[in-house]
Amino acid sequence: MSDGRLKPLRSRGQLLRVLGVNFGLAVAIGNTIGAGILKAPGDVAAQLPNVWLFLSVWVAGGLYALLGSISMAELATMLPRSGGQYVFARRALGNYAGFVVGWSDWISTCGSTAAVALVVGEYSGVLVPFLAGRSTNIAVFVAVAFALLQWRGVRWGSRTQEFTTLLKALAFVGLIVACFAFGGGGSFAEVHTEAPVLNRSFFVALVIALQAVIFTYDGWTGVIYFSEEVSVPGRDIPRSLFGGVMSIIIIYLLVNVALLYVLPITEMVSQDLAAGAAAQRLFGARGDTILRVLTVVSM
Repeated sequence: MSDGRLKPLRSRGQLLRVLGVNFGLAVAIGNTIGAGILKAPGDVAAQLPNVWLFLSVWVAGGLYALLGSISMAELATMLPRSGGQYVFARRALGNYAGFVVGWSDWISTCGSTAAVALVVGEYSGVLVPFLAGRSTNIAVFVAVAFALLQWRGVRWGSRTQEFTTLLKALAFVGLIVACFAFGGGGSFAEVHTEAPVLNRSFFVALVIALQAVIFTYDGWTGVIYFSEEVSVPGRDIPRSLFGGVMSIIIIYLLVNVALLYVLPITEMVSQDLAAGAAAQRLFGARGDTILRVLTVVSM
């Protein structure tokens, strides 16, 4: 029975608040962990060829991301609007600044999507001989396929994100377990490591190493782009950010310790892909294939 009063109509174009903590964790982890963790350890080791300094900068980078997540969680809960950095820049600095930030962010995302799709296409051609020479076609197919998933609906997109992130996490867990199961001690077999000389060159190397680490941690803010679609933003966004960053820190530290358990740090220095060198040490000729599969899954 109607009480005779007019009820407000639901505004057209309103986003559905159907996303929860699981999606927030998945997008934080999935948006961060990629090919960077496969390459960055070699770059960091080249600057800081000392086991404890090497691990320390990964801890420092994680703490930097964790501190950032505190500020980002506060902003996202105060302004639970989808759009990421655009929302905050527009609110703080006005429409023009918001437009510039939003536009550049969008261009960057499109470029990243294209780059990832191209790498997936290239590596797929190596893994499956039938697909060789069709890397561009594969890249287009991958980009369009994920776009269609998003077009199908936010629930389809969120489930896909959760599933692919789970695959990625399991792949890295498999790499970590294999390193500890079949590694020979690597850098930890060395009882002594040389103490660093605290001069200008050391501090320059430290800054360069931290830059590589912080870049590898980049991406954990993914959930703020969906703030308006999170069921309870005041609760779920902070949990997603903090939980996501903590999970990434744990995974990155375990990956680096596992790599050090397989490779001496002096050998890691000369590797463009330390994870590839570790895979070849563990699995021989199959190491390259395993690394390519891991790269495709991580992207």
